[in-house]
Amino acid sequence: MNSRVITIGREFGSGGHEIGMKLAERLGVPFYDRELITISSEEGGLDPKLIERNEEGAHRISEKGRSRMPFFSLSYSPDFSDAIYLQQCKVIKDLAAKGPCVIVGRCADFVLRNEGSINIFIAASMPYKIARKRRVAVEKKDYTDEQMERYINDMNTARANYYNHYTNQKWGNSSTYHLCVHSDLVDVDGAVETILAYLKNIK
Repeated sequence: MNSRVITIGREFGSGGHEIGMKLAERLGVPFYDRELITISSEEGGLDPKLIERNEEGAHRISEKGRSRMPFFSLSYSPDFSDAIYLQQCKVIKDLAAKGPCVIVGRCADFVLRNEGSINIFIAASMPYKIARKRRVAVEKKDYTDEQMERYINDMNTARANYYNHYTNQKWGNSSTYHLCVHSDLVDVDGAVETILAYLKNIK
C-alpha cells in the first residue's frame, strides 16, 4: 500500500471530508482537516475563530459585498489572511514530515508539491451535493433546491478563489491532481475503495 502523504481537494457537498476520514482509517494514518485550525492556532498564537472565518473566505467577497459585512473590517486584512496561510503551510509541511497522513483542503497539494504527495480531487453532480448537504447540514434542511444550490456554489467559489489566489493555479483542474473521483457515481465508500485501488497500483 502506498505510504506517501495524501491530499484531498473537494467540492463543497461532495463528501470529501468523510472520504478523507474513512481513507485515513483504512490506511491507519492520521487525518487532518479542521484539526489544522486547532494546530495553527496553538502554534501560531492565532484566534481559531478568526482563522475559521478568514482562511477560505477572505478572497471570496467582492468589493461591493465587503461593505455589507459588518465583521469584515474588524477581522480581516490581507496581512492577516496571509499570516494564516503561511502558518498553515508550516503546519502542513511539519505534519507531512512526520510521516504518511491524509490532509483535506487548505492548498495542501500545492504546499507539498515538491514532497511527493498523492493529490486527489473529489467532485460530484449538483443534485448529489444538494441531497448530501440536506442530510448532513441540519441547519439548512429547510432550504429550497435553489437556495441550497446557491449556498453550495458560494462555498465552492470561496474555495476556488482562495486556492487560485495562493497557488496561481486553477482549483479543480484535473491536471493539478493525480486522481479525480466523482463521488455521485460511487458514493463515499466506493470513492474510498477507488482511491485505495489507485494507491495500491502506484509504483
